Amino acid sequence: MGNALANVGWESCLIDPRRDRALETYARRKTGVPIPTVRYFTSAPWLARAIVDLHPEFGLLMHLDLHQMDIIELVVSQENSCRFCYAAVRMLLWAQGMSEARIQHIEQTLSQADLAPKTTAAIAFGRRQSREGPQGAQEARQILRDAGFSAEEMKEVAFVVGVTDFLNRLNTIPAIPVHTLERMPEQFHMRLLRPLIKRIVERKRFRGRAAPPERPPTHPYAGLVNAYAGSPIALALRRTTQEMWESPILTRRCKLLMLAVIARGLDCQVCATEIEEALQQEGVDEPVLVQVLTHLDAPELDDVERVLMRFARETIWYEPAALQRRARALCDRLSEPQFIESIGVASLANGLCRMGAMVMGHS
Repeated sequence: MGNALANVGWESCLIDPRRDRALETYARRKTGVPIPTVRYFTSAPWLARAIVDLHPEFGLLMHLDLHQMDIIELVVSQENSCRFCYAAVRMLLWAQGMSEARIQHIEQTLSQADLAPKTTAAIAFGRRQSREGPQGAQEARQILRDAGFSAEEMKEVAFVVGVTDFLNRLNTIPAIPVHTLERMPEQFHMRLLRPLIKRIVERKRFRGRAAPPERPPTHPYAGLVNAYAGSPIALALRRTTQEMWESPILTRRCKLLMLAVIARGLDCQVCATEIEEALQQEGVDEPVLVQVLTHLDAPELDDVERVLMRFARETIWYEPAALQRRARALCDRLSEPQFIESIGVASLANGLCRMGAMVMGHS
């Protein structure tokens, strides 16, 4: 089944899948279905869990229409040229009963398809946030308001876009294999199983329920977590960010520096302020930070930090094959857990900055 990204360059996979029965059981218990990509990220357990915990269709959305969610994921994955995520959403639409002709029609006319006005507005928002990031937040919010989205729906749209940006980079940077997924609907046995797959998909996707607010975390992005208070999204974001900070694979200072580079590259002022305050607590004074943000290097950096500053910057705007080749060179400089965690930190930072621009009211 051909698709709009079929000709996007895609390198061979940079990491090997590793079985971890505990993490695979965790994924199946939370979603009811296996998530094969978990196996590629088990060297950084927080990241493997984040793939499961942040999937919006498994009980995180209370207001947004799930069909609108699917279309948002499709258009953002197209904007980011993520063949893996794009094929996954396309497969999901097919499994739910959408014809190949209808999928192709939506692909070809995403900006003017015969879709509901709110869906069209969500498409425009997803494109703007992925292309422009925080700088376009004010205009992006207005697009949704004009289409009649409620404040709670808008926050959920922002979450879906941010998480899709995260997953796009997470699967693109290490070049997670895509050919089997792209060809799956063409296989005879999959066509026979399609009605069963549809029932499974419909049964496992479910609405979230209001969650009691918890004390917000004290680390950067606490404001973003607090903005979703009362929603199951807050619990998922809290757990993911907390586990990222607590992971011992990369130092806290290294992760903060990566986030600072990405926040500067996206011109996310609120995120930058939170991160700068945290870096001061780690002993990074302002002159050192200015040098890192200006030159992506400083004498005070260690070897791991030095190679990750430029890599972090390259994950903001990219061409998939070129970024994958850059990541391949990085493999030789880091251990496997360091490499995988660095992909996770950079990917999550890109998603959180774009999400924060919407729900924290800055541009």
